[in-house]
Amino acid sequence: MIAWRPVEELDMDVLSGVRDNWFTLAASTLLVFAATCSGSAEDKLTGGPTPSPPGAAVHFLELKDGGTVPTKATVRFGLREMGVAPAGLDRPNSGHHHLLIDTDLPPLNEPIPNDFNHLHFGAGQTEAQVTLKPGPHTLQLLLGDKDHIPHSPPVMSPRIRVIASDATTSPQLAAASVKKRRQARSRNYHSSAAYRKYSRSRSD
Repeated sequence: MIAWRPVEELDMDVLSGVRDNWFTLAASTLLVFAATCSGSAEDKLTGGPTPSPPGAAVHFLELKDGGTVPTKATVRFGLREMGVAPAGLDRPNSGHHHLLIDTDLPPLNEPIPNDFNHLHFGAGQTEAQVTLKPGPHTLQLLLGDKDHIPHSPPVMSPRIRVIASDATTSPQLAAASVKKRRQARSRNYHSSAAYRKYSRSRSD
């Protein structure tokens, strides 16, 4: 025996299913569109007239996001698939380093600013000692061509966050500091009246 349902009830069920399917399809389409736009924006990121080779990348050596560094820190720069050349030297597939401190990226089709937040290493340096105030900071590397303009596509590192601390010292520096303190105490003792009295008693 067939159970008949009112036409109005059947239509509402059908319409409800169509509506749910439409919302699911629309949401999926929006997600795909957003991902495509994000990827396209990264692919189209361009700099100045100097091209960079495929696979070129710049990165920090020994520094990690969220790490702690001394207020006077030595920052070392790593580079892949490109060479380092001083500013003003027109050499293919090369550039020189710039360190961005506590600042956003500058316009990528213009010369990188030269100030306390944009440090230039136009002599071709691959490391530098920087002085940071105690507290949180952001660091980012950006390669520039002979005219200090980023390449196309730009060669830049992810921005990392570090904490600068006066108390941060390496084990080698800590050991050297302990040794110096011991030597100073030894010198003070050997020049003291107690040591001279002890020496006289030994000689008698």
